[in-house]
Amino acid sequence: MLPPNSFPEPEPGIDELVRAQLDADAARMDAQGMADRVLAQLAADAEPTPTLRRVRVWRRVASVAGVVGLAAAVLIAVFALSGPREVVASPAQVVQGARDAYTRNEARCYRVTIELPPRLREALPLLALDTSPRVLCTRGDRFVVEPGFGGRGAWGSDGSGRVWVAPTIEGAVAFDESELPVALRNAVKIHELELDSLLDEVLANFDLTWTEPPERAAETYSVTAVRRGDVRPLHIASAELVIEKHTKIVRSLVVRRKALGEGTTALTFALLETVSKDDAVFTPEGHIKPGALVHDRTKPNLRRRLLIQQIGEIVFRGM
Repeated sequence: MLPPNSFPEPEPGIDELVRAQLDADAARMDAQGMADRVLAQLAADAEPTPTLRRVRVWRRVASVAGVVGLAAAVLIAVFALSGPREVVASPAQVVQGARDAYTRNEARCYRVTIELPPRLREALPLLALDTSPRVLCTRGDRFVVEPGFGGRGAWGSDGSGRVWVAPTIEGAVAFDESELPVALRNAVKIHELELDSLLDEVLANFDLTWTEPPERAAETYSVTAVRRGDVRPLHIASAELVIEKHTKIVRSLVVRRKALGEGTTALTFALLETVSKDDAVFTPEGHIKPGALVHDRTKPNLRRRLLIQQIGEIVFRGM
């Protein structure tokens, strides 16, 4: 038998010392306070600071601005790709544009077709001779028509008031304005096409409307003009104009004039070309051979004989 206390209690070791220290610290710690502080910090972290809020706001603004800018860019591209947008205020502005663009320096040639009611054939014998299409070239107040009366030669006005007929290269006749026979005066009135004067008259005295909506035609405007008030014989009652959008050139023109009795005459002018023409084209001398004579009022018998030979006795008497 071993004596009592042979194995005494060991002295506290390191584990016990550490545990004792932890227990002492735990006794002094405020666990609830620490939990409250941790929760408060978490809440503060969840709420953005004013600086962070501003950053987020600007990010949203930049995002919206980017979307708006992109939409604007798309719209600009669409309009740019679709070409210039056409804005037409009125038919009058279109006609005014044609008037502003017109110049008397260039000759314009038109194919002319005449519609002559049967009742007017006796009143207009020179035109009744031949109603087939012809070519009229005009520059300012001068013009030439080919072929001429009866389908022969040429006739026209030289711009000085002299009207001439050259039915053959062998000779021509000329009339001063004061001595024009009635039938020839009427033929001149119907054929003359001083485009600037005509457009001025249309703008001043006619009601203008679209013949067809302007958006339906890709290259031209179509305008109808109707005279206001009474219409005197041989004056224009109405007109239909087709005007090029870009050049503002009158491409075609239908002129309806009141007849001497009932009804109207209709001349359709369809533009063939715009050219430079020598002044001689608008004179009788430019349509006869060199040395041939132009018979005027100083040689009335020779003038009469030439006309009868070329266009007939009946027509000449109708003058």
